[in-house]
Amino acid sequence: MLKTKEYKLKYLTEKITKGTTPSNIGETFTDEGIMYFRSELIGKTKYVDKSSGLLYISESTHEKLKRSQIKENDMLFSMAGIYLGKISLVSSSDIPANTNQAVAIIRFNSSNIDLNYVYYYMTQKWYNSYINSLTAQAAQPNINLEQIGNLKLNLPDIKIQSKIAKIISRYDEAIENNNKRIKLLEQMAQNLYKEWFVRFRFPGYENCEFENGIPVGWKVEKLGNVANISTGKCNREDAEDDGIYPLFDRSQEIKLSNDWIKDCEAIIVPGEGTSFIPRYFVGKFNLHQRCYCIEPKIDKTGKFLFYTLMLNRRYFLSVATGATVPSLRYNNFAKMKFVMPELGVCQKFDDYITKYFLQIDNLKIANKNLAKQRDLLLPRLMSGQLEVE
Repeated sequence: MLKTKEYKLKYLTEKITKGTTPSNIGETFTDEGIMYFRSELIGKTKYVDKSSGLLYISESTHEKLKRSQIKENDMLFSMAGIYLGKISLVSSSDIPANTNQAVAIIRFNSSNIDLNYVYYYMTQKWYNSYINSLTAQAAQPNINLEQIGNLKLNLPDIKIQSKIAKIISRYDEAIENNNKRIKLLEQMAQNLYKEWFVRFRFPGYENCEFENGIPVGWKVEKLGNVANISTGKCNREDAEDDGIYPLFDRSQEIKLSNDWIKDCEAIIVPGEGTSFIPRYFVGKFNLHQRCYCIEPKIDKTGKFLFYTLMLNRRYFLSVATGATVPSLRYNNFAKMKFVMPELGVCQKFDDYITKYFLQIDNLKIANKNLAKQRDLLLPRLMSGQLEVE
């Protein structure tokens, strides 16, 4: 067993605070500017996951929200809802940034801690259960800043912390490198879509005639004419830890289910929220009742439709209704208009882009294996079951 000393979190920090929603001070989100992190981005990876759902605020709004301006090496802690107790660290590439009232900012100032060790300590399953046990039994579980400050940690000597953190960090460094490769492949795929279908520089474009601004043979189409559109039936409570099929809901976190409702190529879009980020999936899956399944009617058009929806999210924001929680309806999808290319061009794009998708899938599998190995090793090191030199 490791020899440890008990600390309260507040005695290891210089600051524990939380953010504010821009609308509370009369401001709005912007298309670009200062990054704005929400709880959906916290806890999926060691550092903030900026791959989806990232919002922005202006520099002037950022200055008004001084209390919640984020610094490198801050720990972000999700304070409420399904993400309660999820944690991520802030890297140099994550700043400047700000956050909202559902995310606590924990800034350490103690010589008694190794930040990476504390991160791994607080992300263990038993510690997350400990955090959740402190919350009020309500429809929306939450924890306040005082409770966060009173969280207890049993920490070994700083030298032991650093040795353990160094061992475990190797796994996360490998995962982070794979994530960078995934992001690069995703960007390459988006760039190819833009080159072919926005700039119209597709194979053979030099010999193509144009009419009304688009290639002859292409046409303005409605999504409802080229895809079947449906919603799911389950609730978040239907998720199962031992499930074998993915369960998609409005969050970017993939849950599990032992039931499936669809077995197809699909673009899945949350029906409510603020980001409406689509997800591409092939196979059996379950679906939340407030999520939409866009199922292509024509073979090898799914990836084209996925990027069409991905790169036209402003449309969803413009048609969503509801002041508190913006929502989409069936007709918002069915009536969505876009330029549909000739089938041959669309299918050729699918052939090109599938190479990227296969590489991304392989990297994600590698990350799952690395995470599994890390999670098996972590408790053995922290309990002293495995000694460090």
